[in-house]
Amino acid sequence: MREESLSREVRYGKQDIAELESASIQVHLIYKKAAELFNRTVYSPSVKDDVAGEKTHSTNSNGQGTAPAVLQKWIQTARGWKCIGCELKQPDSIGVQAEATFHEERMYLGVGEGRFVRAEMLIQAIVWSQYEKIRMFAPWLGDDTFYTVQELDVIARYIVPTYFSERPLHEQGKVSKVHHPSGQIPLYQEYVDAPSFCVQVDGGLLEGRLLTGVYVSEEQFFGLNPYLKDGDGGRTYMQACVQ
Repeated sequence: MREESLSREVRYGKQDIAELESASIQVHLIYKKAAELFNRTVYSPSVKDDVAGEKTHSTNSNGQGTAPAVLQKWIQTARGWKCIGCELKQPDSIGVQAEATFHEERMYLGVGEGRFVRAEMLIQAIVWSQYEKIRMFAPWLGDDTFYTVQELDVIARYIVPTYFSERPLHEQGKVSKVHHPSGQIPLYQEYVDAPSFCVQVDGGLLEGRLLTGVYVSEEQFFGLNPYLKDGDGGRTYMQACVQ
């Protein structure tokens, strides 16, 4: 996948930044909670640490430990901000006065018969499945639920529905996007239309969709990294600024 960076700025209102800072932490804690439950019953402690993104550390050139960051992918829609998933990023380097640079570290889990699923998308589907079941059985569960009322509200407001089958979205008359259809377990997510965007690159015009990357590291907001995603899946990262 092509990735490059530009000095082009993308402007955000103070209210949007404040909402993304708060929402990204809440979503991260929900992902982590689901990942820990999943791995307590299915996978070894080492895999659990990687999926939860909490205890896997690398070391920079100064010998200092650096924690991995989660890059959440957000889209601003007419219904508000929506999170379509996340990726685990490992820091290449970080200094006291310097910004961190990251490289992507995708992790896949074997699910039998030679098939794999990307861990981050699997957690997204698990969270939504749990959410729907809790809502369905709420009259009988009372207060004894895996997620709190506040966490359920966060899931409903920000997390995009993701399923292990295309049937639920088809029955609701919604368009779906298939993730990992080739050689891996397919996951079906409600399609969210990102805003159109274009930038000048090497004298030409590059068109695509605008997504907002939000970095979360060790349960702390780490900043915004907007990017244009083109038709081939390539990313052109830009700079976020307050308008």
